[in-house]
Amino acid sequence: MMHDVRVARFFAPAAVAVSLFALPAVADHPDGDVEQAQMFWQPSAGLELVQLSGHARGPVLHDKPGSVFEGAPDAQFVFTGSDPEGDAPSDVAYTPDGSTIVIAHRESRNLILWDADTLAFVGAIPISGAAQSLAITPDGSKAVVANIDNNTVSIVDLGSMSETSVIPVGTNPGYVAISPAGDLAAVAIGFDGQLQVIDISSASVARTIDDIGYGVRFSFSTEPPASSIQYTKFFFVDNDRVINADLGDDEMQIINVRTGSVARTPIADSAAGLAVSGDLSTAIITHSYSARTLTVVDTASGTITDTVVPAFDLTGPVAINADGSIATVGAQNAARVFDVTSGTFGPSLDTASINELLPTFDGRYAVGVGFRGAVIDMQTGAYVDQVNNVVSTEHGALSPTDYQAAMCSTTFGDDLVVADVEGSMGSLTAVMRSGPEVEGDRCRTIAMSHDGSTAVGVSIFSDTATIVDTSTGTVTGVAPLGERPNAVAITPDGTTAVVGNLDSTYATVVDLDSGTSTDVEISRRAGSVAISPDGQYAYLGVVASGDGVWRIDLNANTVAGPKIITGNMGGVGYSFSQNSGITLSPDGSILAVAGSFDDMVSIIDTASWSLAANLPAGDFPTMVSFSPDGDRMYVTNRDGDSVSFYDSSGSVPSFLATLPVGDSPWQTVDDGNGKLWVNNWGDSRVSAYDSTTGALLGSVNFATPPVGLSLDASTNTVRVAHGTVSTSLGGEAGFSMSQSGTLTVIDADDFSTETYDLGVGPSALASSDDGTTLAVAAPIGDGMAILDLSAGCNAADITEPYGELNFFDVSAFLVAFNAGDLSVDFNNDGMLNFFDVSAFLKAFSAGCP
Repeated sequence: MMHDVRVARFFAPAAVAVSLFALPAVADHPDGDVEQAQMFWQPSAGLELVQLSGHARGPVLHDKPGSVFEGAPDAQFVFTGSDPEGDAPSDVAYTPDGSTIVIAHRESRNLILWDADTLAFVGAIPISGAAQSLAITPDGSKAVVANIDNNTVSIVDLGSMSETSVIPVGTNPGYVAISPAGDLAAVAIGFDGQLQVIDISSASVARTIDDIGYGVRFSFSTEPPASSIQYTKFFFVDNDRVINADLGDDEMQIINVRTGSVARTPIADSAAGLAVSGDLSTAIITHSYSARTLTVVDTASGTITDTVVPAFDLTGPVAINADGSIATVGAQNAARVFDVTSGTFGPSLDTASINELLPTFDGRYAVGVGFRGAVIDMQTGAYVDQVNNVVSTEHGALSPTDYQAAMCSTTFGDDLVVADVEGSMGSLTAVMRSGPEVEGDRCRTIAMSHDGSTAVGVSIFSDTATIVDTSTGTVTGVAPLGERPNAVAITPDGTTAVVGNLDSTYATVVDLDSGTSTDVEISRRAGSVAISPDGQYAYLGVVASGDGVWRIDLNANTVAGPKIITGNMGGVGYSFSQNSGITLSPDGSILAVAGSFDDMVSIIDTASWSLAANLPAGDFPTMVSFSPDGDRMYVTNRDGDSVSFYDSSGSVPSFLATLPVGDSPWQTVDDGNGKLWVNNWGDSRVSAYDSTTGALLGSVNFATPPVGLSLDASTNTVRVAHGTVSTSLGGEAGFSMSQSGTLTVIDADDFSTETYDLGVGPSALASSDDGTTLAVAAPIGDGMAILDLSAGCNAADITEPYGELNFFDVSAFLVAFNAGDLSVDFNNDGMLNFFDVSAFLKAFSAGCP
């Protein structure tokens, strides 16, 4: 579900940095729907810094030596996908003969090509920058790509499947169009307010034209996390001239790309949409929301022929038929057909939200890129079909030769939707990844076997579970899951994982040895998972269609008993948009459910499989934990900035007190020594409280919000994963992506700390029972980071038995060295050579301290 949140406050007269960590309400939803926010169109010229922190895309991590992420010497990065990846599809186009679909990917920095008829993978072309926009020459031989991050334009030879030239341009190239003659490309230079003209044959900037403005907007989803950047479009109206609607200066610009002359005509404000008819004779500009204006332009003369003020808001999207006589425009969650000759609108068509409107090759139909994939007959004004009820899309293209649409999703998944759009006979053809399988997109949640030998990362975009041998960092299997997979847990014997799927009606049980999946029907929106201590049962909390808990018998892979109805759960915010938690007592006799939207905790007796009680909690309870002996139960109350304490020594817990803690508490852990450790997420602080009185005993502050908390009782230490990921647009830097992550080990006695660089922005933390092996999910970069904290005596102690240096360490080094395994790159230069052998021998000779 998309909430069309107008967050114009993100843009301010001065540079701003906005964090979704500070906006938990954006992600609160009692039914656990996907939350997407979309900003107003803003002028791109001189755009002040906009930083979306904690939810947006980070840097591409594929340039790494072997399996170890470069720049993170403390953690081993394991890639959950396979190259070539198709990450963050930002634009899509057909070759002129309609034979090939070409998709630009901003994050994986490539073009990926698909056969339009068979939908077979054709190939991938690496690009030097973050590909934001592409256009293809009329003869189909070349593509021109605007790279938003390094401010370049790439020329790509589609025959040889190679990037042949990289041309420096201004700041934030966001959109590109090619002249009908195919000799020039016009590139929108967003921040600088310019249009730069590229001579394609010489691969050079032929001309820079100043004072040309565009619109830009962000869409973002906190859960995966994912973001989309869209620029307003301009169009060639003949071989020499481009028409542009300048959002910032409120003017129509007819730009001669060969001479550099610009004819400027004042227009209404809030220009958000522009389209040109198939014969290039007519252009229409839509002015969004309160501006409520539609401007009709004769392109030959460059004059405005009509200005129409409707009685409803326009949202921007517009498509025109072949001869310019009929158009379709987007309204709020709807569309209307516009008769250009009479200046009148048809009735509202219930299309749902539309991001783009595109005409079919013959101009007969307009197709809505967005929710539903609406097909509108522009001749009759009728809404004749909807071809996509699977995933909302943001970018699209229509075949120049056939009734086919290719539409891509970015904030809801790295998906390609292909549909037949021939009016009422249209239908959905395929929904697939925008890159070839196996994808491991957005590894967001993670679990680890009790002995630490196996980690399972769940990728919410590619709907897969990646099984990893933590000792080697080897991917041993990839299992298919349901749609929008979320929580994951592993049985105590390490043989089975159970995954809840938010957008499917079943849970998925994964055999970790074979990598095979079994789906067990429950109901939709399974957002939390727990497994009984004996491994027989899995419990799944569902947050929609009657909130409650299902029980699955893992011996038979069948539902065992009815769903137990509980308090109202749902999406509860925090980093990466979490769901209400369920937790078992240490002996498995009690299952506690956080009824976030009812301010209560439901207690289920697992032996009788019945609801034992609904207990009061504080304001918006989200997570539950137990003391190691099971005698105390704790519930964090996010909006109350408190923790509720319960006596759970009996068969049914009893409420004791609700005590204040820090801002927006998330996870808690009782160390068994009198301290309750609380992730005060809103304060970026972990604090210890007296587990009886609630008195504050001490705190450790962090620069970035904690996302995971675990206890190692053997060393009496608390482990905290914290970090962030962000995307920035505007300012002199133009466009940048970044992330950081740290694992901090806190001594539970004296609050001293030791830190380890994870090299990735973590979204979740998992740990072995003995605390020596930890892993974090790393959605940015599609993978996980594994950290080994076993007590080796020095760097040469690379295999068991740890704590001593012997023949086994020498043997393990030689095996890894001969295999080209960069885990033994002792001098961290990205290659294996004599210097690594020398460094190993020096460490080995030094012996254990």
